[in-house]
Amino acid sequence: MQLKDLHIGWAQSAKSPNIYSGEAYLLWDNLVARYDIIHVTQIYLNAVHDEEFKLIMKKGLMDILEKQVNILEKEMDKYHLSLPDRPPKSVKFKLEGNIINDEYVFRKLFTGIQSFIDNLIRTVKTMVYNDDLRKIFLGFLKDELDAYNDICKYGKLKGWLQNPPLILQSEG
Repeated sequence: MQLKDLHIGWAQSAKSPNIYSGEAYLLWDNLVARYDIIHVTQIYLNAVHDEEFKLIMKKGLMDILEKQVNILEKEMDKYHLSLPDRPPKSVKFKLEGNIINDEYVFRKLFTGIQSFIDNLIRTVKTMVYNDDLRKIFLGFLKDELDAYNDICKYGKLKGWLQNPPLILQSEG
């Protein structure tokens, strides 16, 4: 007998769970995106001087990205989908000079999170048939929105957010 992914009985009679091709692609694409973000974050960590900012980046790397990668890899395995190539575990090098400063890295991180929120919204909108996958991506979206809220606060504190023009109201 089989209920969803739970099977009781002979292993030969167990069915692999089904997945639509679009959902399989979204799983794969989101995993590739996280691999790329991990790789770029590791590169940027070599350029950051502010220790507090480094801690924030490492927290995002370990608490969000690596956890999501583990979840996506398990889902890929569950549906018998091949995994993309993983980036190196770490990227270490010495960056001389001020080619890349902390504010630049912050802005790249900030716009990256904004883009990733858009990507996750599109993914959730497309995950119509598989309730379990949609639930996973809704959780990822919540994580990303929380990270965005935190990075907005940090950027304001450091003065790294670009301020739009302030329009003063004239008294009439």
